[in-house]
Parts: sequence; structure tokens; C-alpha cells
Amino acid sequence: MPLFDAVVVADSPHASATILGLTLAERGRRVAAVAGARRTFVLAGGDGAKRRPPYDDPGGVGLDAPSAGRPDDAGGAAELAAWDAERGAAGLLVVRAGDQLVHTPLVAPLVGGPEGAGGGDRRIAVGPDGAYAGALFAEGAAAAEAIAALAADPDDRVLAARWTDAVRVEHGPIARHAATTREERRAATRMLLQILVKHEDSPVSRYIYRPLSRPLSRLLVDTPVTPNQVSILVGIIGLIGCWFAAQASQRDLVIGSVLVLAAGIIDGCDGEIARLRLITSKFGAWLDTVVDELTTMAFFIAVGLHLYARHPEPWVPPLIAVGALGIFLTVYVIYYFLIHVSKTGNSQHYIGDLVLDDGGGLHPRPRAASTFPPWVRKIGYAIMLVIRRDFINLGCVLIALVDGYYVIFAGIGTGGVVTAAIIVPEHFRLRAQLREIARRGAEPHLVVS
Repeated sequence: MPLFDAVVVADSPHASATILGLTLAERGRRVAAVAGARRTFVLAGGDGAKRRPPYDDPGGVGLDAPSAGRPDDAGGAAELAAWDAERGAAGLLVVRAGDQLVHTPLVAPLVGGPEGAGGGDRRIAVGPDGAYAGALFAEGAAAAEAIAALAADPDDRVLAARWTDAVRVEHGPIARHAATTREERRAATRMLLQILVKHEDSPVSRYIYRPLSRPLSRLLVDTPVTPNQVSILVGIIGLIGCWFAAQASQRDLVIGSVLVLAAGIIDGCDGEIARLRLITSKFGAWLDTVVDELTTMAFFIAVGLHLYARHPEPWVPPLIAVGALGIFLTVYVIYYFLIHVSKTGNSQHYIGDLVLDDGGGLHPRPRAASTFPPWVRKIGYAIMLVIRRDFINLGCVLIALVDGYYVIFAGIGTGGVVTAAIIVPEHFRLRAQLREIARRGAEPHLVVS
């Protein structure tokens, strides 16, 4: 990815309009930062030249706003020239954010890198209809030309119209939306909310959890509450639920199961707020997944204590220990992979069967076409959904209502032991592959097409 700075054109009376927690201008600044801009300059123009976008996220536990490590500048044409003097040979990204809501797919194809198209020293983002979309990228002399043009007239559309020889790059989906009227801002809000549904969401998350967490996220996104504070709250609610579940009465088991389910639903809000505000935090990603895993293990132990309180038999504690060990080993294997291979904090990124190439790359093993009949594949898919945490939390509430505590205990415990039996051998194969990579003097890296 090339080194570049960014100018966010906010010379519009609508630049301070707020949509889902951010002004249009501030969202444009964050889009540029997420795309990789080293520095950003908010070109306000007119009487608003000295005004910074009014929204800045408050600090939180491990909260990182996307920035390059130095304060961003804001001002008019005179300040732009002084700011550009420090750009050097870096490229220039220009994003119009005063009259439209913008999102990262607008600029990602312009700047190159893994998600970008690249090519040419002048690139213009266009929509599916081929019309200019409000973002352009320039390198070399073209970058200096862009600065001069914006200093003379802070309307990037004039510059884009002049660059008839620029490479035209179609932007991705959910990239921009006009936002100058109330109706347009409502439509822009609906468009942006589409990013809250992740492609790895199960049907339970997509059709039950997300519809419940999304309204809460919309309320919280306009408050100082941070994603990490939500994660901590989720952990507290989950632990309270586990305390209730460990008691001997069915009523307490139901209360505990409901609280754990509520924690799972609220758990979606931290990621939703982060995506809407365009903030990232490695600490936050790890905090989210650690809270999830600890709650799962604590809930299993709590249900085991509930079982023991109602049936104080000597065989119950060993079963609690075996089930907890299976869950612990599963979590350990997954986290080892996340830390040493994928470098992410999302347990859903775990890949167990990897193939090592000559350059130290680890590839998911290609799967042969299934020879099972369709009905068997459907059953297998249903089983994969049933063992996910979101389904388990929902199922535990329903089972607790009929006092099926032994089913909850046996189901979670068996799932932990069986999963550990499958992925622990995968862990030993991965360790052997990592030793081979170290012997070659290479660095392990995951290659996913």
C-alpha cells in the first residue's frame, strides 16, 4: 500500500450533521484513517475554517480511534498549503464528506493494497453508473495539482471533471449516500446499518440476536459509552447469570440462563458500535472474545454446581472437571492459533486443518467435494449451528424452563470434550508446522484466498 495523506472536503453547511454518532466530516476523517492515511486535513472552508468536526470519541479501556499518531489538522485554503508542505512524496487521498455519508468501500479500491485496484497516478472513484462518487487519489505531480486546485476551489468535483484521463475505479457496496436532507440522512442511516450483519453470522444471530442488539447499539452510539465498556458489562451480566444458575432452584437456573442469554445479545453491541464509529482496538477484540469464552466455561461449571446441589453424588464433581477441561483445552487450542497464526481476536477465524507451503505460508487444506447425499449434508449443517454459542444460550433458556438442567450440563460438557478430542490433534500438527517454519528461518503467515 502506498504512503499517502488525506484531505477531507467538508466545505458544506451539512458537514456537522450527525448520523449514527459521527458528523459527516468526522466520519470522512475516520474513513481516510482506516484506509491508511498517515495524516488527514479537514478542509472546512469559509467561516468554518477554524472549526474541527465536533465529535471525538471519549477515551475508554483500550479504545483506539483510527489515527496516525498525531493530531489531524483542520482549516481552509491557507492552512491547507502549510499542511501540505509536510507531505513530501506521499500520495494524496481526497474524500468529499460534507454533503454525503461515506464508508470505507468508497476509498479502499483507490489506495491499492490487498483490497485496492491501484494503477495510475490519478484515480477517481465512480459509482455503478460511472459518475464521480466523491473520492480521488493522486500521486506525484498529480497530488500537488490536486492541492493547488482545492486551495483555489474546495470543490473536488471540479478537479475530478478536469481529470478526464484518470483511471476510473468503481467503489464497493455500502460506500456512500447523499445526506443533505432529512430523508437522505434517514436513507443513509438504513444503508450504513447493513454493515452490522457479518457474513459469519449464523441464522440465530442474524434473525434473533441482531434485531435485538441493533436498537440498543443505535441508542449507545450517540453516547460516550465505548465498545470495551460494553464488553465489560457483558462479562458482569454473564457472571451474575452464572451465580444464579449455580443455585439449587429451577427458578434461579431460569434467571441465570436468561441473564447469560441477555449477555450474549448485548455482546453484539460492542462490535456494532465499533463498526458504526469506525474505531478499532486489538485490546477490544481480545477483550470481547475472552469474555465470551470465560462466560461459557463459567456457565458450564455453574450448571454442574446446580446439578450437584440437587444430586450430591460423588460422580458429579469428576464430570464437572472433565467437561471444564474439555472446554479449557478447546479454548487454549483456538487462542494459540489466533495468537501465533491468524493474529486476530475472533475465535470464528480458527482453521484446524492447514497445509504448509515452501515459503512458510499456512493454507487451509482444500476440501474434496462431498460424496454424502444432500439430506446428510443438511443434518451436518444443522449440527454445526446447534453447537454455536448463540444457539446454546437460547437453547439453555428453553431447556431450563422445563427443568432440563441435566440436558444443559450433558450437552455443553459433551460438546467441550468432543471438540477438544477433534482439535487437540490439530494443535499438535500446527506446532510441528510452526517448528518447521522456524527451522527455515521464515515467519508463519496465514494465506486465505
